[in-house]
Amino acid sequence: MLARPSVALLWFIWPACLAQTLRPIVNLPQGALRGTVLKTSNGRDFYAFQGIPYATPPIGIFRFKEPIPHAGWGGILDAVRFRSECPQYDFRGHRTGEEDCLYVNIYTPALPVTTRRSVTYPVMLWIHGRNYDSGSGNLYGAENLMDKGVILVTFNYRIGVLGFLSTGDFESPGNYGLLDQKLAIGWVFNNIAKFGGDANAVTLFGQGSGAASILLHLLSPSRQVGMFQRVILQSGSPLCDWAIQDDPEKYAIALAEKLGCDTRNSAYIVKCLKEQSTDAIIQAQQELKTFGDFPVGAAPVLDKNSTYRFLPDHPEVLLQMGNFHPVPLMAGVNRDEGAFFYPLIFYKYKEEIRSSSDFLQQKLLPLFLEAATNFRRNVEEVVQELMYNYFGGVNPTNSTQILRPFINMSTDGMYVSCMDKTLQLYSRLETRTFMYSFQYKGTNSFATLNQDGIFVPPVETGVSNGDELFYLFNLHLGGIRPHSHLDNLITNRVLTLWTDFCKFGKAPQFVNYEYPKWDNFRPDRKSYYRIGRSLTVDQDYRSRAVDLWLRRLPEISAADNPTSSPHTQLPGVEPFYRTLAWAMVAICLALLVLVVVLLAILYNQKKSQSFKANHENQSGMSASTLY
Repeated sequence: MLARPSVALLWFIWPACLAQTLRPIVNLPQGALRGTVLKTSNGRDFYAFQGIPYATPPIGIFRFKEPIPHAGWGGILDAVRFRSECPQYDFRGHRTGEEDCLYVNIYTPALPVTTRRSVTYPVMLWIHGRNYDSGSGNLYGAENLMDKGVILVTFNYRIGVLGFLSTGDFESPGNYGLLDQKLAIGWVFNNIAKFGGDANAVTLFGQGSGAASILLHLLSPSRQVGMFQRVILQSGSPLCDWAIQDDPEKYAIALAEKLGCDTRNSAYIVKCLKEQSTDAIIQAQQELKTFGDFPVGAAPVLDKNSTYRFLPDHPEVLLQMGNFHPVPLMAGVNRDEGAFFYPLIFYKYKEEIRSSSDFLQQKLLPLFLEAATNFRRNVEEVVQELMYNYFGGVNPTNSTQILRPFINMSTDGMYVSCMDKTLQLYSRLETRTFMYSFQYKGTNSFATLNQDGIFVPPVETGVSNGDELFYLFNLHLGGIRPHSHLDNLITNRVLTLWTDFCKFGKAPQFVNYEYPKWDNFRPDRKSYYRIGRSLTVDQDYRSRAVDLWLRRLPEISAADNPTSSPHTQLPGVEPFYRTLAWAMVAICLALLVLVVVLLAILYNQKKSQSFKANHENQSGMSASTLY
């Protein structure tokens, strides 16, 4: 008798459950959301909620202001499509985006109402990069990560001038993009349980300027402890020269002058910039760049004159002081970060390089130092040191020969050295600290993206900045991208390492022949994980280059009487060409000794037929050793 009501009840419940599965509904304090169902890379269902507003649109009077939490909406909000990214030029050079851009995207393997037991998932909260002035959370698809039992959250924050303009006073303190990020992190903490997430198991991870932003959140005195438990920094740190704007007033004046604004004081500048169109602002921002995407003019600043004091001192000082709650940290760099400079060397400056043997030393390297580093004094001597350590033996009029050492130099100066410094300081806090080097050259690379999608460069560019992202996300860059069998294997390894760290605070969870033990990075033992065709453990990543950029070059730049000379061997820094030259000298000496010995033998042998046959055999053997 009891079975019939149960069957009847199921008859009514089943359509509701099916509807929830196909058109999932989540109820938040702001209002209800309707999401959609997508497929993972392995064909499993997962739930997507896209375009959720977390802040009041920063338009009109709210431009250059702190973000305001979104008040909510009536009825059910369709969260089934992306909303606009923030104003920018995309990687194809197209103007895109709107100021109404502060939205969150959430991807979850299951919702609380669709699972039979109470299951919560660790959360991976992604902060996108690209020099604080481009990029969007919309680019990063979750199809790969959803097979690993985690929730992925991406979001947009204000970028460029609209996100980081600072006049150095109360008129426009700056750091609006960081405050957007902070608001989004808090929004996720308060709401992620509704999507099946564990608010006490949140990992912040990001790339480039997104990675630098993450460490700023960790160091900020305004941080609310407990909103995230682990961090992953991919190719970025606030200790890198490009990551902090140390003269925001100068940049604000230059921007205002570019737009024809009155620059008598900060109030005039801000008033004028509020009246400018987004197109005009983004165009002026782009025109102030002098070397590719550098300098990064609109960036985080020290809060000298503001009410919120997000960043009261330089991040290196804050890191040295240690007055913050550390969490497990994983950080690393790609082997050839500076490969994105390839178009500059091979196309923009190719004619100048070819026509002048002095262009590299007199123009190209000083331009690089001014745009992408903080070396402002004794530039000529710093350039000499760079020429000696990276460009010795290179034909200065051959852009193909210049490219590889330029990539090495920019990688070391802009990423490797500052990441090493960050890890040295952080590891002293006696918390779990891990370093990796991504060295896998796969089918796809950001260095081979151009305005038409993909092209094959005439020279090898290596493992560029951002290339690891192809193995974490299904990147929405237009078109279907090819993947080899090995690409798929590397994808699984990268996903395993990243999600294991998210779940357990270390990686890998299980050590075996495929996944060796990943040792902690320590100041006295700089262990790192080499992610290539296989996973290996090594130490002291590019230690000579680190010494050059963190010790030798600052000494030269700060000296009153610099003594840099291309004839002086740097301690601990031996360029590749010098090693090769000494090897050639050794080979030549060995051959000379061999020739002398053979001549002595020939001189003392009798001129007989047997001697001639014997002599021919020895000559043949000697020739084979030369090739």
